[in-house]
Amino acid sequence: MPTEYRKFDKRLLNVSEAIEKLLSEEENTSELEQIESWLNTQLGKIKLQRIKESNILKDQSYDRNLWQDGIMILNSAMEIIHYSGFKNYFSSSTFNYSRKFKFTEFIHDTDRESFEEAFSHALSHLKNETIEIDLKTGVGNLNRCELEIDIESSNINSDRYILYFRFMESNDIQAFDYQSIVFENLPDMDVYLYDKDYRYILCGGREKEKFNLNNSDFIGKKMFDVFDKQTQRRVFPFYNKALNGEYTEGEVRYRENVYYIVAAPVKNHQSKTIAGILISQNVTNDKLLEENLIKSKEQAQKADKAKSIFIANMSHEIRTPLNSILGFTEQLEKTELNQKQEKLINLIKNASDHLLYLVTEIVFLFKLGMDKVYLENIPFSVNDIFVELEEVFSQQTEKKSLDFEIIKDKKLPQVLRGDPFRLKQILMNLLVNAIKYTDKGKITLICEVQKETKGRAEVLFKVSDTGIGISDKDLPYIFDVFEQGNKRTEKIRGGAGLGLGICNRLVNLLKGDIWVESKLNLGSTFFVSLPFKKASVDQLKEREQQFDLAEKLLKGKKILLADDDDHNLILAEMLLKNWRTDYTLVKNGMEAITKLSSEKFDLVLLDIHMPEKDGVQVVKNMHSDNTAINYKTPAVALTANALKSDIHKYLKAGFDDYVIKPFKENELYNKLCNILGIKSEEIKKTNQEKPPMEEKSIYTEDKFNVQELKKAAGNDNSFYNMMLDNFIKNAGTMLKAFNSSLKIKNWQEIGEKAHKAIPSFKFFGLTNLASNFEKIEDLALRKKHFEELPELTNQTILEIEKVIKKAETAKTE
Repeated sequence: MPTEYRKFDKRLLNVSEAIEKLLSEEENTSELEQIESWLNTQLGKIKLQRIKESNILKDQSYDRNLWQDGIMILNSAMEIIHYSGFKNYFSSSTFNYSRKFKFTEFIHDTDRESFEEAFSHALSHLKNETIEIDLKTGVGNLNRCELEIDIESSNINSDRYILYFRFMESNDIQAFDYQSIVFENLPDMDVYLYDKDYRYILCGGREKEKFNLNNSDFIGKKMFDVFDKQTQRRVFPFYNKALNGEYTEGEVRYRENVYYIVAAPVKNHQSKTIAGILISQNVTNDKLLEENLIKSKEQAQKADKAKSIFIANMSHEIRTPLNSILGFTEQLEKTELNQKQEKLINLIKNASDHLLYLVTEIVFLFKLGMDKVYLENIPFSVNDIFVELEEVFSQQTEKKSLDFEIIKDKKLPQVLRGDPFRLKQILMNLLVNAIKYTDKGKITLICEVQKETKGRAEVLFKVSDTGIGISDKDLPYIFDVFEQGNKRTEKIRGGAGLGLGICNRLVNLLKGDIWVESKLNLGSTFFVSLPFKKASVDQLKEREQQFDLAEKLLKGKKILLADDDDHNLILAEMLLKNWRTDYTLVKNGMEAITKLSSEKFDLVLLDIHMPEKDGVQVVKNMHSDNTAINYKTPAVALTANALKSDIHKYLKAGFDDYVIKPFKENELYNKLCNILGIKSEEIKKTNQEKPPMEEKSIYTEDKFNVQELKKAAGNDNSFYNMMLDNFIKNAGTMLKAFNSSLKIKNWQEIGEKAHKAIPSFKFFGLTNLASNFEKIEDLALRKKHFEELPELTNQTILEIEKVIKKAETAKTE
């Protein structure tokens, strides 16, 4: 034996001398490269032999699990979670972790089904499966390989499955060379194979070089010999769990770096753990990126919160004084004014309405961007929406001498389920836009049922105009927020460009579609397709009753109003005084609480933002003691906050209802009458009882009152006569519609015409005839009690004829 060692030493000396000689001579680059290659090959053979002689590998049935060309960890979706091996084995040149790769992407089509069956079989029987398949290689060729699904070593509970593959044409030396290249050059990563004594058998990767360590510092040594005690405490649980047969993963901090560690057991054919594999990857940059993303998210959330507060405050600060402007303008309008003053009042109203529209749209746009828009899902009548739209836009189109028509599909269901407010908002924005860009011709709203099933209906709305149209180059941007058709309106119309952008976002929220067809100078048609569920008529919510201010139904009602704004208090006093209420005004929440504790009120109106105690605190105080005298007194929130979340908060706090500033007099009046449960008929109870025959009469004949019209016209007789002519024309049109619809029993049409006529007839003091219209509307559109309608309609027709004659005689020369 000593002689053999001396011979071996001599051979080593000869090799060493040959290398020294080559190093001392110049221009021996080629020879040095050859000897380096030879030495690497010999080193590979030595390492291979040492591993084969290891006790771990004496179980030859396990040898083939160690000498593989690649190891993969997959989840049940076949997505590659971890991979060790040449990345250029595969056909994808972008094989990395920037996206999820499925292992089946790299299997040839003819073998994919076989692999899936083998995987399923292994999983169902909890036994390893080995199959031969063709893998797609980096140069576009197919390479036959042996694939083992190591289900026994996999952690099924964590959805992690281990695959080994070895190419059939590779020999052990080639396999080892591949592993050496991978192990030695893994960037930002270390891979370790260790035995049950925590001794390293194989190790690779270049991450350890950052700490002046290399792979040879680990081979043959135990984990306890390499790492300091602090590091041992951090990594030992991973090593230990793997040797106990458990799969584990987690993060560990080492010096200034963060490492993601994955450790798994290596088992033999008897499912006994004989070694462990541990992969450590430097994820410091990923963690820094994650921390930056978290910080950015927090900053964005803070910015959004600040934006939310700003928008809410901006809305509140504008709406509060706007409430006074609109309120005082409304009251001023009731006084005697000359023609010039009337004109100025109208300018103030138009400017205020426009400002209110902008504030409302900006707040709503903000809510859309924050995904804070609340969508209702309630039964509603599309016909009711059309009646409202016709009432509003008939007047607007008339001012511009435009024709306006609403065409409805006869197949349209009476009641749908969805968000009527948002539908009306979409259609109103489109109609406003159409009127704005049309100077002559016609505006048309068409409703068609596109598709209908037993429980659903898809409805198409079309808004057409004969206006200036949109050029082809501007069409792609027409639904962008703050866009107005580019140059289309720059020198022609004003506006903020919010309407169509809001329509687009609302339609998307309602899961519908919106598009436009247009030709420059010929007009445009906007299409909105929306899905709805069907509902029954009896599910319709009863609408709030509308009241006439002239009836003074709130007379004598004891009302407390709290508001810290002086202008709002002055306005409130004017309104409450006009309504002949017994009112009390206070300037803060504390004063309100004091009054509520000592006096009984019929109704309480509370501003939300007040000093000392706000409106929410006051209403909570009202309901804190069920023995208090105002415990059951209804409370209404007066608020400039238009956000649905705020409204919900107020109602949850104990308010019975709310009114958003700025409000109109009749809006507040109707709200209070409905909350107090007042019926319009109550005022008639004071009248003398009529004999039975008189009770059958539809109504007492009204006097045709032109006082309000004279106020509005001032001394302008032409305007006065023009308004009377307009009334006479509309009354005549309605008369014809009543007669024709009565013949064919089109009660829907009669109900809609009656609804539309109510405001103009009330304007001329025709309250009893207006009451008939309300009754017709209720019977035709809501209660569907058609049997009472023929007689009521016939008598109403006779009275309309009388009114037309009275209007004719009221005209001046």
